[in-house]
Amino acid sequence: MQVSDPKVIEHLRDLPIAYLLDLLTDGAEIEELLLYRVLQERGMTPEEIDHGVKARRNSRLPKPQTLWAIARWFTLLSALIVTFFNLTAMYLLFYSEHIFKAPIIFCAIGCVIFGFLIGYKLTCHIYLGGKTALHCGFPVAMGFVDLETGSEQIFEKLAMLARMSVNAMVGVNLSLFPLMFLFVMMS
Repeated sequence: MQVSDPKVIEHLRDLPIAYLLDLLTDGAEIEELLLYRVLQERGMTPEEIDHGVKARRNSRLPKPQTLWAIARWFTLLSALIVTFFNLTAMYLLFYSEHIFKAPIIFCAIGCVIFGFLIGYKLTCHIYLGGKTALHCGFPVAMGFVDLETGSEQIFEKLAMLARMSVNAMVGVNLSLFPLMFLFVMMS
């Protein structure tokens, strides 16, 4: 691959820094000089680039995409458990004679609205979810961008709405859990 190829240079300029450092670490087919040049355009010095590559080679931690996969499954499992807790606590709240029942229900409505905002932010979150894939949406991805080809893959509308609703429910459960936990502790 030639350094002077403008298509390759433009493609590399669009890639995240973490992926470019992974390419240097893995010894990809792309010339190191080209990768160094693109990283230096982003403000990194050669010493910083070398330090980043050494840190990735010597790290005992799993790759970022592995950590993201673990985080996705942990978040989904936790959200499932918290959903059960929140539903149980809401049932207890509606059928209780607690002195703060009305203010807690009002705060719960506010938590649900705030949770949908968190869910929207989770749906827009972009991260390196695979070795060559940039994911959009956490914990359930809305779409992928293949970093090698630059092709984008999104799901059909129905599947995307289902995925967005899962992300929204994760956000709602995260925001509602502290209030429901306090209610259960006060009861």
